[in-house]
Amino acid sequence: MALLLRRARSLDDDSAGSLRDVRIEGQRVVPARPSAAGDKEIDLEGRFLLPALVNAHDVLDLATLPPLGRPPFASVYEWTLEVEAELVRLAPALAVPLVDRLFLGGLRNLLAGVSAVLHHHPDHRSLAREDFPVRVPARYGFAHSPGLTPRLRLTYRTTDRRIPWVVRAAEGADPALRAELDALAAANVLRQNTVIVHGTALAPEDAARLKAARASLVWCPESDRRLYGRTAPLAALLEAGVAVGLGSDAPSAGARDALSNLAAARREGLLDDGALLRLATRGSAEVARLPAGGLEAGAPADLLAVDSPERLLEGDRRAVALVLVRGVAVYGLPSFVSGAGGPVAPVSVDGEARALAAALGRRLAGILRRHAAVRASPWLSGVAI
Repeated sequence: MALLLRRARSLDDDSAGSLRDVRIEGQRVVPARPSAAGDKEIDLEGRFLLPALVNAHDVLDLATLPPLGRPPFASVYEWTLEVEAELVRLAPALAVPLVDRLFLGGLRNLLAGVSAVLHHHPDHRSLAREDFPVRVPARYGFAHSPGLTPRLRLTYRTTDRRIPWVVRAAEGADPALRAELDALAAANVLRQNTVIVHGTALAPEDAARLKAARASLVWCPESDRRLYGRTAPLAALLEAGVAVGLGSDAPSAGARDALSNLAAARREGLLDDGALLRLATRGSAEVARLPAGGLEAGAPADLLAVDSPERLLEGDRRAVALVLVRGVAVYGLPSFVSGAGGPVAPVSVDGEARALAAALGRRLAGILRRHAAVRASPWLSGVAI
């Protein structure tokens, strides 16, 4: 049995009026052919079909938090101290069981059109379940930051060099934080699988050093502008050939989700729309070592259908008409998700009717019923079930 996406429009087509059918079997796109008995069909009615977004940095278990601190801050260390002082106020949101907080983090990404996330906290068995809302890599390593990780090298030594090792570095407005690159090099952890998150204190001349080490960087413009009033030197990094991905960070840093972060990246005015979407999909997937969806035969069927690329790039969650993860329609317009053949749970997002796969909807409803404190997180504003 296959799923056939009918009358899809591709951003890569030479003609804006060109429509195509995309056939999915299992978790992959396969060559198109006429539908057979038992196939399911979704008529996209000319909507744009593109790879689902990939979030190269999030802290999924902090999805219950609101934006924290009174920025601007000079460094991540200054922000961390202020956040720690707020722990009593945050107790109800952090009292939600870890497995539920992780689930909410996955759902936050799904509603933003994301199919895969690089998680910057300890692994948990629930992240590997096929019914988790998005893909999360099973193998990765991480440190918080050089200044808060006394045994920095040890965190890297547990990591296979073929998988990402993630670290917040040079994060803040203080130019002295550039020295954290020296700290990474001294610990011999500025390597080909090193993923530096934020890097707001880096200077353009640091790009050559990252390129020589074959390290990559995750750009988080929405949270970085809020916390530090600046972002990493993206133009210099890209010009030097450094691999760059987009990351939302947790709601506590000030980003609603990956989609609002995409809109913040657009406001920086450094990339045209096509390059920005490539950064948010294939570029982020390369950095995070995660699958990137595609429309060509053999590509992972992690796909996103949108009413308008313009509205998507503006951060409007209502532009998301359908999200497929591993070839399964898990979120979108009710007729689309139900058309894929599974039971659905109605949900309202920003005033418009949507549907989740039934198991996801039941889980969300139960968490919201038991833990009213999670409503303080801005991504849940406008979500009703």
